[in-house]
Amino acid sequence: MTDRPRKKPYRIGLSLRAKLLAVSLVLLVIPWIGYRYVQAMEAYLRHGQERSVLATARAVATVLHEQPDLFERQADVLSSAKESPHLYVRPLDTPIQLDGYAEDWRSYRNRKRYFGAHHILESRVPYNPRSLSFTQMVGSYDGYLYVLFDVTDDHIVYRDPNSLRLDQCDHLEIALQAPDGEFKRYFLATTAPGWVNAHRMPADPRDNRPLAPEIRIKGEWQETAHGYMLEIRIPLSMIGDKLAFAVADVDNPNTRQVDTVIGTAGTQRLDQLGTVMVPSPHIEQLLKGLEHSDSRIWVIDRNHRVLALAGKLTDPDAVDASGDSRRSFLSGLMHTVYRMILKQPATEFQDDLSAASRLDGPEIESALSGKPGIKWRRTPDRRVAILAASYPVWSGGHVLGAVVAERTSNSILLLQNRAMEDLFNTSLTTLLLAAAALLIFATRLSARVRRLRNDAEGAIGADGRVTGTVRVSRARDEIGDLSRSYADVLDRLGQYTRYLESMAGKLSHELRTPLAVVRSSLDNLEMGELEQQARTYTARARDGIERLENILGRMSEATRLEQSLQQAEREDFDLRTVVSGCVAGYGAAYPTRVFELNAGDTPLPIHGVPDLIAQLLDKFIGNAVDFGADNTPITVTVEQANGRARLEVANQGPALPDEMQGSLFDSMVSIRAGREAEPHLGLGLYIVRLIAEFHGGAVVAGNRTDVEGARFTVWLPLSAG
Repeated sequence: MTDRPRKKPYRIGLSLRAKLLAVSLVLLVIPWIGYRYVQAMEAYLRHGQERSVLATARAVATVLHEQPDLFERQADVLSSAKESPHLYVRPLDTPIQLDGYAEDWRSYRNRKRYFGAHHILESRVPYNPRSLSFTQMVGSYDGYLYVLFDVTDDHIVYRDPNSLRLDQCDHLEIALQAPDGEFKRYFLATTAPGWVNAHRMPADPRDNRPLAPEIRIKGEWQETAHGYMLEIRIPLSMIGDKLAFAVADVDNPNTRQVDTVIGTAGTQRLDQLGTVMVPSPHIEQLLKGLEHSDSRIWVIDRNHRVLALAGKLTDPDAVDASGDSRRSFLSGLMHTVYRMILKQPATEFQDDLSAASRLDGPEIESALSGKPGIKWRRTPDRRVAILAASYPVWSGGHVLGAVVAERTSNSILLLQNRAMEDLFNTSLTTLLLAAAALLIFATRLSARVRRLRNDAEGAIGADGRVTGTVRVSRARDEIGDLSRSYADVLDRLGQYTRYLESMAGKLSHELRTPLAVVRSSLDNLEMGELEQQARTYTARARDGIERLENILGRMSEATRLEQSLQQAEREDFDLRTVVSGCVAGYGAAYPTRVFELNAGDTPLPIHGVPDLIAQLLDKFIGNAVDFGADNTPITVTVEQANGRARLEVANQGPALPDEMQGSLFDSMVSIRAGREAEPHLGLGLYIVRLIAEFHGGAVVAGNRTDVEGARFTVWLPLSAG
């Protein structure tokens, strides 16, 4: 049990800090607006990139204007075989080791071409892609043509070592037109994986002469999990304007008959061969300076055939800069987070034109008709958008061909991401600073409000008296003005409370002289001869005067007690002994009532004034006698509880009103009803409170829970001795 009852605090919802922080979330609209703005900027960035790429194509085309000789050789070659398949040979950046493995070709995977059902030249059985299909990569380096065949073959049949026939096993056919115009065919077959040479086949299939080996054509054969890989090298000096490859599959080692042949073009006659397109060295030299840009430049002739190619679509600016040493730890961490959230430029993607030897499309048709063209297209994997801008090449008023410049959308996405990062960083910093400022302001504001609340609660005691003050704030805002108003209200309330507390003494002092005059007048009046009726009235007046004197006596008692408490001398005594002695005397004072004492055997040392404790107990017993029901005991309990001494007086009778339990110990408060023989001003329990507080204790009143009745309890501190 506490010294004083505390009011139940109100349940607080959102605090000022939480509300201000919630308001600060409105700042999140700034990055959202910025995000929408950056998204809207994509259209402007695309337009700017279109102009830039078109300007690149125009610049290259300007260099090629009025140079028809750069297009003549390719045009002459293609004029005789306009519709035949052709092979576009690109230079390789690094040498190729002829070992039958694809490691040297990793950076050229975009040149890979697939050959399957649509490229069947001969078939005796229903086609099965697992039985025969292949991919091809081709390139030139240092005067040699390199070709890698990755063949899918579920059953490899090698050449019989005892047979000279090369067409009764799995083999590669090469057909070409030599620079002198002669048609030649070569077969590559092997008895086991490893090094393999080519053999020239006779022009007449009925010719049974031994096959002549061609040591200039070399190859390496290696088995793989799905078939085999064949890597060959052919001197470019052996190749004229036509070339074709075909892969033959034999599945039955007994019959050794060719089941399926798949190739780039027919290999039986010269007119079946595909055209070899070797880049124009003169055009490539002109494009040399663009190889390291973020654009890819194509030069095509009037027949859409690729004459030269330079550059790559890989954007060097799109390389991840997260490992940049110039970044701070926090900046690097935020950059990593943004990379997880924002869509990043694709450094690897499927390029459907990477191995193209012919370009088609509306932008190409537009350029070949004399007008620039622009087109956006998506890669097959949908990871990148590629912009193609074409510009015509003129000579003597005629279109010789066109220049096509390509660039990916990576640069736009990169600019967007950088803008997003800058926007998010700025917005986040602003939001954090604003939130911190609002938090500091809200903390200071709520601290001032709490301090004002604590001062207001501490200034008023549980009994309603003013026991403290409110610290006056010098702040010139609403809270400062509120604190000054509270201080002024408490000051006036304190003055009024002190006036009420001193009223009893003032009334007692001011009324004694008039009462003495009235009493002396009655005495003089009674000494004369009065009629019987007059004597009745004087007797009533004297009775009223006695009642007034009793009232003044009781009022003076509280005043005298307040004054005597300031001069009282304390001593150590046993509370149990004092209470036991008082209860023993109550039996004689109230012979019609029964008193029960529960004192125990444990001493209860108290430092105070024994007479005041006895006076306190008298007031309790007086109330219990007045309000207790007849033939019911009055129980007095004195014990040690919770490290303090507890003195309780309980009686059976009417219960205390709930609305009065908190104010029973105030001055001039009484719950007695009707007119009684003796006046009751409500000072008895007020005196009890004064005595309890003088001893450092507290007094509370409540109703009994076992039977109907009231109980009054005083908690007093035990002395250290």
